[in-house]
Amino acid sequence: HGEGPLAAWYAHNRWSADFLHYGSPTRRVESCVPAERRVLLIHNTFVDEETVDRLNDRFGNRVTWVLCPRSNRFIEGAKPPVALLRRKGGRIAVGTDSLASNTDLSLIEELKQFPDVPFEEILGWATQSGAEALGLSNTLGQFRPGMSPGVTLIEGIDWQTMRLGEEAKSRRLI
Repeated sequence: HGEGPLAAWYAHNRWSADFLHYGSPTRRVESCVPAERRVLLIHNTFVDEETVDRLNDRFGNRVTWVLCPRSNRFIEGAKPPVALLRRKGGRIAVGTDSLASNTDLSLIEELKQFPDVPFEEILGWATQSGAEALGLSNTLGQFRPGMSPGVTLIEGIDWQTMRLGEEAKSRRLI
């Protein structure tokens, strides 16, 4: 309808919204992407409950909500609705976007942006969920016989609270 935060953001940037004849970005995805396809929805700062429900219903476990919080802060000063996505039970993964909107490509720095989410959960977003989103869960994302995951050492975990400390960092081992 040309209203709301996404429309305002487009207007602020003097961009045209090529999806308006669909009625919404959600309807564009529904109209253009076959339901059996794997879908990665990246950034998601303007999604609401209706959008999440519709796309989760359409794509089921083939949809992944990829969050890039530091990039979102740089580009638009907005945050994705993490609590909503968690409550709705969709697959969440974490990305870094690119160096055009980020100072580095550190997943650990991205994961630090979710201090209220249990460490085990965000670790899954960075590993298993990412592998599933890319269709690589048969070989990556978990330590199991027959798998070939990379190994990354995460230093700076506060073991008392099970949270990443401010100085947390990672180092690829394999």
